[in-house]
Amino acid sequence: MTKRFVSILLALILASSALISCSDNSANADDTAQAGTADTSAAADASTEETEAEELTALQIRQSIPDDLPEVKFDGRSFKIGTDASKEYEIRSEELTGENTNDEVYERNLRIEDRFDTTIEAVVVATPYNDVVTAATAGTASYDMVGFINFEAEIPIAAKALYNWFDIPVYNPEKPWHNELANSGSTINNKRFTDNSDLSITTLLYTYGMFFNYQIMERYNYTSEDLYNIVFEGQWTIDKFQEITSTIYEDANGNGVHDNEDVHGYAITSTGVNTHDVWLGALDLPTLTIITPPDEFTIDLFNERTITGVEKVQKLYYESDGTLFEKTSGNWRTIPSLFAQSRVAMTQLYFGETTESLSEMEDTYGILPMPKLDEAQEGYYTNAWDQFTVFAVPLTMPAEDGQFIGTLYEAMCAESYKYVYPAYYDQALKSRYSAEPTTAQIIDLIMEGRKLDFTFQFGSKLNSLPYMFRGWVANNTTNIASQFKKNQKALGKNVEKLLESVYMDD
Repeated sequence: MTKRFVSILLALILASSALISCSDNSANADDTAQAGTADTSAAADASTEETEAEELTALQIRQSIPDDLPEVKFDGRSFKIGTDASKEYEIRSEELTGENTNDEVYERNLRIEDRFDTTIEAVVVATPYNDVVTAATAGTASYDMVGFINFEAEIPIAAKALYNWFDIPVYNPEKPWHNELANSGSTINNKRFTDNSDLSITTLLYTYGMFFNYQIMERYNYTSEDLYNIVFEGQWTIDKFQEITSTIYEDANGNGVHDNEDVHGYAITSTGVNTHDVWLGALDLPTLTIITPPDEFTIDLFNERTITGVEKVQKLYYESDGTLFEKTSGNWRTIPSLFAQSRVAMTQLYFGETTESLSEMEDTYGILPMPKLDEAQEGYYTNAWDQFTVFAVPLTMPAEDGQFIGTLYEAMCAESYKYVYPAYYDQALKSRYSAEPTTAQIIDLIMEGRKLDFTFQFGSKLNSLPYMFRGWVANNTTNIASQFKKNQKALGKNVEKLLESVYMDD
């Protein structure tokens, strides 16, 4: 597995249409062979050229989608975007380095700056979510737009320090560079205070899949093809997952005790709270549905499906012979490290781990969707670590600046969709990992099934609703039904209070 696998993973989101084209091309090649073509190597070369041409066409189609932006100039005005220091790379690159993604961000900004006669500036702010509220109170601001870490957005939203995106001219949520999987749930009473788009590279980096070690799985008679077939046949459930991983255990140090030096089929850590959260999405367990605000809603987490989901995850954690439920290190990064050391056959990781803990991994690894609750579940789902970026417009923005902000934000989103992500695609074509084309279909399944529950923006306002599941599974809680009853009344009042204070018209 290459050390740049994260680029490959993100690239393969773009590759499914190209793979379909490749399939059609193969049929044409077969026809040629049956016609008795003598020079098979020449036919193979022609097939390769046709495939490359069709893949390029798929990329060109992506890049040809019009942004429908007005032809305007902004007389050199700087477009200032507030950002956390750790996410500055989403906004601006200072120079060309030869690294594809960095260079595409650099070139993206140059194109936009030239087209609209503007400059794009990243304004690093220690705590953007607090800074926006302070600025709103003072009536001042040092930036035009701001990016928040998703779970911190509740502070400026609750303080009413942000514009409704639907009031921003030029903003077009129908375009494919806006992530409606994230945005639809957070749109209530036609109000959307944060937007998740392809400007947010972190949304992709922090998406979870089920990583697997090829070599360990093959020792236990499971090839990657076997695993992919289970997925495509709709049989990749949490029960099937446990059935497979429960048979994998090697007492590597010979001490007769399950510990971090052994080889396990599956591993999880008690401190990896975000890795517990992914089961909410995977098992299709929504937390809250708003019907008619402020007083008509359903608390979906309090139902029998949730109890079933909790019980299945607890069984996987505590009752499987192949599971290591790691409690000793106190570090949630222990499991990615053990996976990189080839001591774990399967575990859920976010894509960004490929350039973090997995960057020096010797064994080959692949990726699968998160398992379903049961075969009746409609699709394969997942979510993202709630550290991904969402963008907002501070309420201190003068109304007359709306077109300026809306135009440049749309331009940055569109250019990211067309060029920044395809930079990963270019790298994938040159990688030996592209020899496993099924992975593109798998990644497509994962990305299409991201359930980015909006309640993660309001954890403290909603009695920690999105974090209840993680506590139940990590603590092996058995009295879930009674906890439902205990929390339901108070939670209902807080939901109504939030909707009334934030999402209803004044």
